[in-house]
This record gives sequence, structure tokens and C-alpha cells, in this order.
Amino acid sequence: MFLKFQIEIYQWLVPLVALFFIWRIISQFRANRRLLIGTIIWVTFWVILSLLAMLPDTISFSIAESLGLKSNINAVIFVWLGFLFIMTYYQSSTIERLERQMTELVRKVALEKQAKLDLQKKLDESKASQVQGSKKKLKLKTLAGE
Repeated sequence: MFLKFQIEIYQWLVPLVALFFIWRIISQFRANRRLLIGTIIWVTFWVILSLLAMLPDTISFSIAESLGLKSNINAVIFVWLGFLFIMTYYQSSTIERLERQMTELVRKVALEKQAKLDLQKKLDESKASQVQGSKKKLKLKTLAGE
């Protein structure tokens, strides 16, 4: 018997694309343009996607069996939808945290700017009253004949 082993185009293309993105993600992490948690998540994503492309039946059937689903395609779709929901939740909580930080920062900057304006206004009023006091003294000295 002769075993026929056929590799589909996606089975070698997906791992090559994954290697490129893994290299890019790690490079960004080393350049401090990516956080550790994001690096771990995306490297894990590309490794799993590569494994799924190289061994589609083995992995998809084991996922279906472990989840109790009859169809391996449904199992893969179910797992990826779960992953996407988790990523969406993580991103929305990150966005909310960043919005809160931005709001606090804008409030702090606005309060500091208002404090500077108030201080400048008091300083200007103080100078104006000193100038008026000087003018009054000068006028009194002029009237007194000095």
C-alpha cells in the first residue's frame, strides 16, 4: 500500500504568515511598542491558527469531542467566536479604562489652567491697584506742590 500525503496550500501558507506575524509581534514587544499580555495573546493566537491549519482534522475533531459537539466545524467556529468575544471584552474594558484616565487628565489640566488664570488675574489686579495707588500719590504730591 502506498500512502498518499497531500498538503493543501493553506497548510503551508498559514504557518508562513503566522511566523511573519509572530516575528513582527516579538519585534514590537522588544521595541516597547507592545505590552506583554498582548504579545502573549497574539503569539498564542498565531500558534493555534498554525496548528489548526497543519492538522485540521486532528485538532478540530478533538475540540468537538471535548466540547461534546457532533460537528468539528461547529466546534472550531464555537471556539473562535468565544475567543473573539473574550478579545472584544478585553478591548472594551481597556478602552473604558483609557477613557477614564483621559477624563481625569483633562479635568486636572483644566483645573491647573484655571488656577493659573486666577493667579494671573489676582496679579494683574494687584498691579493695577499699585498703579492706581502710585497715581493717587503722584496726584497728591502734585496738588501739594512738591
